[in-house]
Amino acid sequence: MVGSAGSGAVVPRALLVAALLLGLLLCLSGPPSAGPARAGVVLAGGSTGVAPPAAPDEPGPFTAGYQTLTVSDPGRPGRLLTTSVWYPGAPARLGPVALPPAARYPVARYPVAPGVDVSSALAHEEIPVAPGRFPLVVVSHGSAGSRVQLAYLAEALATHGFVVAAPDHPGDTMIEAAEGRQAPLVELASDRLLDVSAVISAFTKPDCPLSRMVRADEVGVVGFSFGGLTSAVSTVGFLRAPADPRVRAVVGIAPATEVVPERELDRVRVPVLLVGGSDDLAAPVERNAGRTFDGLHGAHPRYLVTVTGGMHNSFTEICAQAAAVRDRPVPEGVRVRLEVTAEVTCRPPAVDIDRAHRLTTYYTVAFLERRLLGATTYDSFLTPAAARRFPEALFHAAG
Repeated sequence: MVGSAGSGAVVPRALLVAALLLGLLLCLSGPPSAGPARAGVVLAGGSTGVAPPAAPDEPGPFTAGYQTLTVSDPGRPGRLLTTSVWYPGAPARLGPVALPPAARYPVARYPVAPGVDVSSALAHEEIPVAPGRFPLVVVSHGSAGSRVQLAYLAEALATHGFVVAAPDHPGDTMIEAAEGRQAPLVELASDRLLDVSAVISAFTKPDCPLSRMVRADEVGVVGFSFGGLTSAVSTVGFLRAPADPRVRAVVGIAPATEVVPERELDRVRVPVLLVGGSDDLAAPVERNAGRTFDGLHGAHPRYLVTVTGGMHNSFTEICAQAAAVRDRPVPEGVRVRLEVTAEVTCRPPAVDIDRAHRLTTYYTVAFLERRLLGATTYDSFLTPAAARRFPEALFHAAG
């Protein structure tokens, strides 16, 4: 890694080079560009009435790029956030210039345990960043999880024109939990929110080169489990962490929001999408996603998707991660956590995990396309009629 991106962000050389190739780090005059035109996507302030080219669970028009960088928070010295970044890669051509196909670039590899990773079927490292600026989505992982826990969703969002940044929350990763180094959950509830704000700052402050990739007025937060609590309260604050007014849309996946007071839910004023599993024993949908949906009186609109047969980890990469550590020399605590979780998640009667991933992608992409990019054509995917595509999911809308 080389160079400082300002506000504590350290940028890997490959990402800087890729950005420089397309002029993303040059000073821009006038208002920021909304990015390249995309068939079927109505950009904020752009034209309307164009039908999307494919359902939101299909890959978008971009390739998926991947890099890892480190973000630090000047207000919390020593708290370094290892952050995975997925971004829209350049198309096959830029005007008259032909670019190498994605297969020419290294396949992205996602860490599971020391010496063990999972290869991506979609994302590649070192792909040049597509020209323009894109919405930023920060992903908060679950307790004792990792920054690549929702890699499938991050990849999909990148192909649809979003920059996705997913930090490891220090003190709450799987490795730390397995080694008995997990921080107190009460402290983590605040630290996680501050981590999300630090990542947003690293990508949006004017003196940060990464700000040339994103639109500071189009920021969303996606969270899984404990991260779902993080995302749900990101706009109102929680405990010692203040609200972050830069967040414009929120997604909570199997959110552990039972502990959020009703008065705090009532203060949320941004659109919210909640996804939960009917068989989730860790964060039962009735007491968490369902209760939160009912309490978000000021969130307009708000959506709740309940997946029949969905377990808590049906929305994660648990099956691929458990398979990766099989017969590999990894810490016993890591192996046990992965294998036990996979045992109840990756076979019937649990919902097929690929199906759970697909419907989570479907609703998340459609929701963020609509709420961050203003793509009104994606409203058609957020309706009871469209929900028939996934008979295992119950769809509710309000506001």
